[in-house]
Amino acid sequence: MISLALRLFRYHRAAAVATGLVALVGMALVVAMAALLDTGLAESTAAADRAFLTQFPLILGGWVVAIVVFAMVSTIGVTVSGRAGEIAGLRLIGASPRQVRTLISAETLAIAVAAVLPGLGVGYLLGWILMSSIRSAGLTDPASSYAPGVGLPVAGVAVVLAASAAAAWIGSRKPAGRSPVGDPVPTVSKRRRATGRRVVAGIMLVAGIGSASAVLGLPADNIATTGMTGPATVLIAVSLAVLAPELVNVVNRVLRVLSSLPRGAAAHLAAINLSAAPERVRPLVTFLTLLVGVSAGTLSMQGIENQHASPDSTARVLASVNYLVVVLIALFMAIALTNNLVAAIARRREEFAVISLIGSTIGQARGMLLRETAAATIISVVAGGLGALVCVIPFAIVKTGSPAAAFHVGPYLVSIAIGAAVALGVTAVAGSRTIRNA
Repeated sequence: MISLALRLFRYHRAAAVATGLVALVGMALVVAMAALLDTGLAESTAAADRAFLTQFPLILGGWVVAIVVFAMVSTIGVTVSGRAGEIAGLRLIGASPRQVRTLISAETLAIAVAAVLPGLGVGYLLGWILMSSIRSAGLTDPASSYAPGVGLPVAGVAVVLAASAAAAWIGSRKPAGRSPVGDPVPTVSKRRRATGRRVVAGIMLVAGIGSASAVLGLPADNIATTGMTGPATVLIAVSLAVLAPELVNVVNRVLRVLSSLPRGAAAHLAAINLSAAPERVRPLVTFLTLLVGVSAGTLSMQGIENQHASPDSTARVLASVNYLVVVLIALFMAIALTNNLVAAIARRREEFAVISLIGSTIGQARGMLLRETAAATIISVVAGGLGALVCVIPFAIVKTGSPAAAFHVGPYLVSIAIGAAVALGVTAVAGSRTIRNA
């Protein structure tokens, strides 16, 4: 199966590149956090700096690992679903579901292994940039130099490799288990999977709200207020992203209410597509909700800190570093969003060819695709923004004595603008190319 996996690369290079990019950027972020942690544990580091240089990467590293694992699972799920015909062929010639999942896991692991060396190089560089930012902000002694070592960064790489293989095993379960002759999945099985997914999302949502609410019992100058609110934004954003199918259903209900209004052919086709095949926009909803939720929550939290904390407080001095980390994480999620959008659009080439044969113009097909993306974007930014707001309100109460500061629209508008620009821009470019080729 491993030799077959390696031979199949030439037939799905786009999917391999998408998976490889997510693995590379995720590996670089994890290695950067591990390098900072290694610096904090080094003997050459000043004793007064060790607590900060260990706590800071541990907190951020937890966010990063959770986001990377989630992104890998979602990306592999999208790329594997586009290979349904290939998987059905393997099943028809006798491959078992377990063998198919082993094949896809081997492919994914090989792609992730190819990203190890560049991931280590970029990760060490990012760690050096973060350490320089921390030192220039006065958070550490100038004598504490960047000393990443080898052990922890390599362990970070191993974590991403293991996450890649596990993500492939999880993401390929549904396609590998599908009957090769096209028998539908039993309704009971679908309901059981949906129930399990909702339970997981509910647990993460409760944990995120609990972490954000626990801040109310802390003093305003305690650094733990940031350390608890940050992970809360990630937990709530991931829980909402897991509920992407339910969010798409909300879009369909809104469209049904608006169905009585006059609309053109493109809007009509978009409404039909979202109702008949909602899974097409689920990757967009998943990653855009995650991007907006994490970035809006973190930016809003740091904005409150900048306005109401004392100038010499640790959290305020840490602002430049936090902004840099948010940019890195947002960049990672934007790359994952782009990869998944391109893969999902390319998979619809046959659909575009069919609607062209029945009389649809290129402009109507492009308009249909953009309207689908716009509808999914609206529900994603609303869900992500509300999730971020829920996390920031307790933080604002502790820092200012009132929840009003959490409602400042600047951080939300910035996050929404970036996410919407990526989603609509990628859809316009990739959609036009795919529609013309079809």
